[in-house]
Amino acid sequence: MNWTVLRDSKTMWGFAIAILFAILSIVLAVKESEYWVVLVVLATILTFLSVNRANKVYKSRS
Repeated sequence: MNWTVLRDSKTMWGFAIAILFAILSIVLAVKESEYWVVLVVLATILTFLSVNRANKVYKSRS
């Protein structure tokens, strides 16, 4: 990663929220709640979107 990607707030917020969703899904799985699957799917989608945005930001810097 480079500095332009790290300074992009939407990308960083996307990664941070995806990590929080993953942590919450682990907590929900331990508590035997069925909603952990939803959070895993949302975290995966959000990670995919954040990686695509980071790729776009990285390629547009030149």
